[in-house]
Amino acid sequence: MVEFGEQLRRAREEKGMTQQSLAEKLFVTRQSVSRWECGDRYPDLLTTKKISEILEVSLDDLLSGKEMEKVVERNPVIENKVANNIMIALYAVVVLSMLIPIFDYLLRIPGSKEPFWELSYYPNVYISLTAAAIKIFCFVFGLVNALKGMFSPKRMGAVIVGNYIAMCISAFMVLPQMAGMRLFSWQSLHGLFLRGIGWQTIGALMVLLLPNVIGAVAAFCYFLWGKKQTVWPVLIIIASVIEITMTVISKITILNHYSDMFTLNHSLSLILNIAIYGLFIFQTVTLLIKRQRVKAASASKN
Repeated sequence: MVEFGEQLRRAREEKGMTQQSLAEKLFVTRQSVSRWECGDRYPDLLTTKKISEILEVSLDDLLSGKEMEKVVERNPVIENKVANNIMIALYAVVVLSMLIPIFDYLLRIPGSKEPFWELSYYPNVYISLTAAAIKIFCFVFGLVNALKGMFSPKRMGAVIVGNYIAMCISAFMVLPQMAGMRLFSWQSLHGLFLRGIGWQTIGALMVLLLPNVIGAVAAFCYFLWGKKQTVWPVLIIIASVIEITMTVISKITILNHYSDMFTLNHSLSLILNIAIYGLFIFQTVTLLIKRQRVKAASASKN
């Protein structure tokens, strides 16, 4: 079977059009048309439909069922320019929001006058910094790929999975909190395990861990592994909704008990967290719709 790129080139030449003239009709660059014909990239399904109308060939002649799947799996999940720009802006804000406090956190921890190099005695520091480092890496990776227009399902999945893994690590901060300590030494942590963590602490830890573990596994299967069963996007959406709900509850509790400056920071953090998980839901639903359209189109050809 002739592949899409070759079929597109033949149809364009038979119509007597250059790559530039076709690009102008599609409102894309000539380089985009060239990449399509070389097989490096695929246009989205709406653009492919416009191509078939301009070149007066059927959509079936341009794309096979397998090639339609390639369109979805190779192209950016979010192809709408406005939505992509909003995503880029959100990713940039997330990165900045984590980079700014991390430098302050390296020098001091609220309530402690000890420099960072003396705080290595406390596991809190390692838990927080590890989770923050994973999140920063993931969102920088996502930001770069979104800017390049290369945010495919697998790359998007890497960001979502990384975020859930970071949240799993952050969940262990419940241990010092349940012990009533802001700074938790290795000795006190060891003592806590020796005398028993307690069902209350275990329960709190599981409540924090479970939705993030589910989200990480579901995102890995759906985005990275390419599993197309509906259960995976449903689990991602459920995990994201739970995270939004838990964030709202925890932040509201904080906002009712602390100073204006402290509550301002947490208010901004609340909005950002809701935006992040809302974006995860949007990305998941967008990919689900694309895959279902391809499935329906492939079924209609058979």
